[in-house]
Amino acid sequence: MARVVETIDPDGCRVLDVSGLPNHGQDSREPVWWGNALLMFIESMTVLLLLISYFYIRRNFTEWPPTQPNTIPPQFHPVPDLPVPTVELVMMVLSCGVMYWTDMGARREQAARVKVGLLAMLVIALAAVAMRFFELNPAHLKFRWDQNAYGSIIWVILGTHLTYLLAAAAEFFIMVFWIFRHGLDPKHGLDVTLAGGYWYWVAGTATLIYAVIFIGPRIL
Repeated sequence: MARVVETIDPDGCRVLDVSGLPNHGQDSREPVWWGNALLMFIESMTVLLLLISYFYIRRNFTEWPPTQPNTIPPQFHPVPDLPVPTVELVMMVLSCGVMYWTDMGARREQAARVKVGLLAMLVIALAAVAMRFFELNPAHLKFRWDQNAYGSIIWVILGTHLTYLLAAAAEFFIMVFWIFRHGLDPKHGLDVTLAGGYWYWVAGTATLIYAVIFIGPRIL
């Protein structure tokens, strides 16, 4: 059992022997966990400010989304298409189970399980990136980014979240590459755990964005 031994040196000073403690901790016992948590907090504020901007712009239009006059005939209620965003969201939410399974394997240093889980998460993240690019097609969002304030804000919101998906895909790739080459140790097991926390956050913000951009205009 890891423990700290307290002794007294010849000069009468207290000495702590911490050699019995593990080299790495888990969760909030590691400084990098706090860095990851603060990153998500900061980016949550970014998403929140973008959504506030979305509702602020809403006040400037009598119809929401605004009428799309550049089509024949004009579209008087040009809501974004639902199928691809819905599939993407369901995939991300369900993949949290895969990420949790991978996280538990990393905590137990089960390298084979972690490799399978990270490969699956890499494929899922890349699929989400591909679907997001498909969503950004003006044929599906109904507006180009530069047509009006509404078009600009939805492109910025979805584009910002796209950077989170790209970061997750890059993280999964780097981790699985490292583990295949060097194996799994407690330090990199913690990295998998942190990636899991980040992915849960990505899925959570995706749910909020989906509710605002894709469902909100249909029910409000």
